Amino acid sequence: MAVSGKFSCLDLISKAARESTEAKTTEYTEIWLNPLTVKESPQNTHKECKNIEQLADSFLLTGQEQPTVLARVNGEFRIVDGHRRNKANILLLEKGDKRFEKVRYFYKDMTETMYELSLLVGNGFTQDLTPYEKTELAGRLKSALKKAKEAGEIELHGSLRALVGEIIGETSGQMGRMEKINNSLIEEAKEQFQAGNIGISAAYETARLPEAEQKKIAEQAATDKVEAKDIAAMVKERQQKAADEKKLNETVKRAEKAAKRAENAQIGAAQASLQAKRSAESADQSAGFTGMNPPELSESDIENEAVYTLQELIILAKQITYNELLVLQDILMKCNNRE
Repeated sequence: MAVSGKFSCLDLISKAARESTEAKTTEYTEIWLNPLTVKESPQNTHKECKNIEQLADSFLLTGQEQPTVLARVNGEFRIVDGHRRNKANILLLEKGDKRFEKVRYFYKDMTETMYELSLLVGNGFTQDLTPYEKTELAGRLKSALKKAKEAGEIELHGSLRALVGEIIGETSGQMGRMEKINNSLIEEAKEQFQAGNIGISAAYETARLPEAEQKKIAEQAATDKVEAKDIAAMVKERQQKAADEKKLNETVKRAEKAAKRAENAQIGAAQASLQAKRSAESADQSAGFTGMNPPELSESDIENEAVYTLQELIILAKQITYNELLVLQDILMKCNNRE
């Protein structure tokens, strides 16, 4: 695992940690606290704590062998691992058992970022997570790792997606689907995903659709089960429509370019014809036919030759003298007066 740094979480995210529910406490300090003074995480990875009464009864029979693990963040003790254990402690205390006024804990000083990272790693593999919880875990873990890296608290090598996938035991392809859900699925659809009305495949397909269509699917999921294959068909139909529109636009653009090339070719041919006439006139003049009348040109020919001449003048604008400029301006004034 390519994770190292000033605060080591190697023991928390190692394979051994994922396979064992026992918290690693070698770097933690023992402390005895009232369970009511310990703060729960506002965003615990696992949303539901079950069988608290049964756990409390087991404490009465055999004692609490595994202490709850805490982080001390800005002077406040927060649970990293052991939310169920602490709830069982509180339940026994509320029932009047004074033995639980002080409970054994392990704690370590942490920053906000490292607390979030330790919370995710500590709880992410100790209980079975729903697809929604695991998807949320992936997103939060990626964010926490990024923040810790930017703060200089850990060093990471390689892509965050690959690292998170290795930590939570998911393939690169599944990580890509989770990222799409976290980044693009609207809140209404996430609520249905959390409730189990939309599976992870359906959630991914929904996230690929525009917001308006996602809302429709969320509304449908609230009253009826939505299948991933139906949503995938919608996505495929939308992609085909987009592909057809793109193909049509490309065809139109090619036609416009072809028309433009034909227009340019026509103008070029006209200019070449006029140039040939000019060359013929010059040849006639040089042969001594200066006394003849000028060739008859149509209005269209005159217009085309004027355009050609002006285009050539634009190219040679730097070579025009002041006297020549006055002549051109005189021609312009005469043309304006004819309008």
